[in-house]
Amino acid sequence: MALLKQFKLILHSTNYLQFKPSIKYYKFFSSGAVLTSNENIIYPNVKTFKHQHITLISLNRPDDKNTLNAGTVDDLRKVISNFENDPSSTVAILYGEGGSFCAGFDPCELSEAPQVYDDFLQSHCQKPIIAAVSGFAYNAGFDLCLWCDLRIVEENAVMAIDRKLNISKSKIFLNRLLKTVGYSRTMDLLLTGRDIKSKEAFECGLANRVVACGSSVGQAVNMAFNIGKFPQQSMNHDRSIIHAIISEQ
Repeated sequence: MALLKQFKLILHSTNYLQFKPSIKYYKFFSSGAVLTSNENIIYPNVKTFKHQHITLISLNRPDDKNTLNAGTVDDLRKVISNFENDPSSTVAILYGEGGSFCAGFDPCELSEAPQVYDDFLQSHCQKPIIAAVSGFAYNAGFDLCLWCDLRIVEENAVMAIDRKLNISKSKIFLNRLLKTVGYSRTMDLLLTGRDIKSKEAFECGLANRVVACGSSVGQAVNMAFNIGKFPQQSMNHDRSIIHAIISEQ
């Protein structure tokens, strides 16, 4: 119990998560009191580690604003599959290292990555995932936010469809955006390519919470703890019904 209180106090500190949160987490968990060898997995482009029933997943290409390439999508697919098949983990948190969530596809792999990514996002995860959004969430990063169940968005975060890239958006993304914000706003964002700041994101339903800069992961952990208190079987059953209804529309 004392360890859990210490963990919560650290996560509530804005300064704690403002710079390279994974480094701070690893220092905290290095005592070995929480982690075991199979709970801490580092793929080339994605990191994952656990605290109690929470799986934290981070995109780990900070020098490229966590843009997605085929390798990153493949790592993410493995991590999500591990989370779905882990009975001890009930909620996941997805975020980006280095201050940005995900700035879209790697420009060097635009011809290959989109199809791999679309295949990955065809179905919903079997358990709740919270996106902790900081910095940029552009194009595929924007879509990845919407794929998650809930979005904790920092005050300085920006979401957008970048129209400067001569690439058509996937039907999956457009359908997800349409069902989230409606026809009029979808057309606005699609045709203008303008930035969506955190205030507007909250007002139109893209963000569930707006939090201080550097605190999105900590706030997401708090939410995940609360979600984990409820009976998971009935919750996931209700969640699956919602996804089925949306898919039928």
